[in-house]
Amino acid sequence: MNIINTLKLKPGLNVIVLYDGVCNICNLGIQFAMKRNNALPIVYYASLQSKLGLSLTDYYNLPKDLSTSVLLKYQIPNDFLQPHNSSSSIPNEVAQLPQPELFMKSDASIELVRYLDNPWPITYYIAKIIPRSLRDKIYDRFARDRYQNFGKTESCQMPIPGNNNNS
Repeated sequence: MNIINTLKLKPGLNVIVLYDGVCNICNLGIQFAMKRNNALPIVYYASLQSKLGLSLTDYYNLPKDLSTSVLLKYQIPNDFLQPHNSSSSIPNEVAQLPQPELFMKSDASIELVRYLDNPWPITYYIAKIIPRSLRDKIYDRFARDRYQNFGKTESCQMPIPGNNNNS
């Protein structure tokens, strides 16, 4: 899989969320976010179980634990996606994917709300007041019990049709 072509990155800010695609509450959260992301940057979603999710976790050596949501934030330069001229030392087909800013667990969740429509971004600032260690303890407890409390599907659910996604 050519990750660069699959991601369809555009110049500027690109945000990708990796989530547990069989978790009912995770899918509800993703659908909630998708309905409220009408401004730039467009956030893309892929389940951790999808080909893209597995490729990204391998590429960046991320944990494969389904209880860990991941948000990747790429800042793509305008010339990154342009075909390289013949004098370039790196041909386009082997260009390296830029290193994203990585957010995991509670940081991924609260970073995501920054890109939702108003009034949701205010929750980012409220949540950042809470120390990460406490947020992640709450996140881990919630993640541990998510299937028991909210159930799971037999197969990965697709996000809402018509929205940009990579599941």
